[in-house]
Amino acid sequence: MTYQLSLPGSPVEAKGTTAIELTLSSAQTISTGDVIAFDTLRASGPYELSLNSSTGEITLSGSKTYWVQASIDVNRSSTTSDFRFAWIDQAGTEISAANGGFDATWEYHPATPKTNAPNATTVANYISSDPVQSIRLKTMDVAASSTANTSMSVIIFEVTP
Repeated sequence: MTYQLSLPGSPVEAKGTTAIELTLSSAQTISTGDVIAFDTLRASGPYELSLNSSTGEITLSGSKTYWVQASIDVNRSSTTSDFRFAWIDQAGTEISAANGGFDATWEYHPATPKTNAPNATTVANYISSDPVQSIRLKTMDVAASSTANTSMSVIIFEVTP
C-alpha cells in the first residue's frame, strides 16, 4: 500500500509514500564501533531503497525524500554505562544535525543529580530531501558485550517528491 500524504482542501500536494520497517530477527551483541545489522524488511508497498542484511547498510534512492527513525533498545552489560547511536554515511562519517542526522544518547546519572546533563533520547533520526548514498546505524558508545534487542527497529518513510 502506498499512502498519499495531504489534507482535504489543503494547498499541500499529495505525495506517494511507502512505509518501511527494518528489524532484527535475533539479538545482536554490540560494542562501541559496531553497526547494527538489521536483517528483516517489511514494506507497505513498492520501495526503492535496499538493505544489506550482512552489513546493516541501507542504500537510499537519490530520487526520493526520506524520514528515518531508529528506536533504540539495548541491554547494557554495565548498568552504569552510557550509550550513543548515530547514523553514518557510506564513508563511515557521522551524519551531523546540519545534514539531517540526529543521534540517540542516553547517559547514566547516579543518585546525585548531574548539572547540565542532556536529556536522554532513545531515537536516532535521519531526515533528508537530498539523501546520501547509504546510511548505517553505528554504536558510537556502549559498554562492551551489550545487547541490541530484537525490539530495536527502524521506521522509514520513502516519499516521492
